Amino acid sequence: MTVNLELPPNIEQLYLAEAQARGLSLEKVMQEALVAARQSVIATEQVSPEEWMRRFTAWSEGPEHANLPDLPDEAMSREFIYAERGL
Repeated sequence: MTVNLELPPNIEQLYLAEAQARGLSLEKVMQEALVAARQSVIATEQVSPEEWMRRFTAWSEGPEHANLPDLPDEAMSREFIYAERGL
């Protein structure tokens, strides 16, 4: 499929610089960027609910979340969530 894009000049320059640095054509770099942008959607659509849950649990229990504080029980109350709105 062929698509013509009008990019802002600064964005175009970024893609051109990347293409030159990697020794690839601009078309190839753009194709990779577009495919990569949708890859997570494609992967999610092809995963069973059980596998999605397993991956989500592994992500949520990963080291990047290890030092997050636990929320107090009252943080889940309607009063706490909507307190600033006066609801």
